[in-house]
Amino acid sequence: MTQDGHSDGPVVLTGGTRGVGLAAARLLAAQDIPLVLGVRDIERGLAARRSIRETSPTARVELLPLDLASLGSVREFAARYADGHGRWSRLVLNAGVINHPRRELTGEGFEMHFGVNHLGHFALTGLLMPLAAPTARVITQTSIAARMGVIQFHDLRWDHGYRPFRAYAASKRANLVFAAELQRRLDAQGSAVTSVAVHPGYAVSRERLDSTRGMLERAFAQDYTGGAGPLVAGVTRTDLAGGELIAPGNRTQTAGAPRIVARPGVAEDELLGARLWRISGQLTRIPW
Repeated sequence: MTQDGHSDGPVVLTGGTRGVGLAAARLLAAQDIPLVLGVRDIERGLAARRSIRETSPTARVELLPLDLASLGSVREFAARYADGHGRWSRLVLNAGVINHPRRELTGEGFEMHFGVNHLGHFALTGLLMPLAAPTARVITQTSIAARMGVIQFHDLRWDHGYRPFRAYAASKRANLVFAAELQRRLDAQGSAVTSVAVHPGYAVSRERLDSTRGMLERAFAQDYTGGAGPLVAGVTRTDLAGGELIAPGNRTQTAGAPRIVARPGVAEDELLGARLWRISGQLTRIPW
């Protein structure tokens, strides 16, 4: 991203229609950064754009259909983006399925958390990478839950013993491992493109924090705008060399101003990163 914030291309953001993603879109639009939102539900996307323009009337926000549970949709999004835009400056992999109560599979037969949160984003990044500006950056949203996740290579579909949080945590660990492995590969290529991971801490709606239910959570949680801080920092900070993890700044990384934190040891596991990358390429049929 150049000094004016957008001449190297827009910020492409998945999951920008609600929660932390919408809060991040508002904050980025307020800095006059052009956005392309990949949206599964166009009506929700239109509502999000109206919401963004309530506080930033001149915001440049384009909507493109994107269903990360469908590799066909991912391919179509990439083709449409290439036709209409060319380069991008930042690719923000934020959309996600969280604690789906029942095991469901994507159209290609992947478990929904792993298919959407990791494989859809892996495919999207691979397809869009040829359009990256020379100093572009990929920002991958992970979670505190990544520390507790286990990538079950022997049962990626969770055919046995499915538990919503376990499946979610595994997908978030995959996000963290992907971000680290991507940076290793970019370094090996001598590329100036960078990869960072971010997580929002414990982020809930402002209405929930202000409610009686949120009374206890206020001690360690923050609203969606606070949770968007690491993501926005990942997009806008110019001092990131790549490979960093940006998280909320309090001791437990649940709330507070964003800062660079130590990555969990799993991010340093090069064999794990290579294995996940190889399998992801095989499953999506997008080896890159």
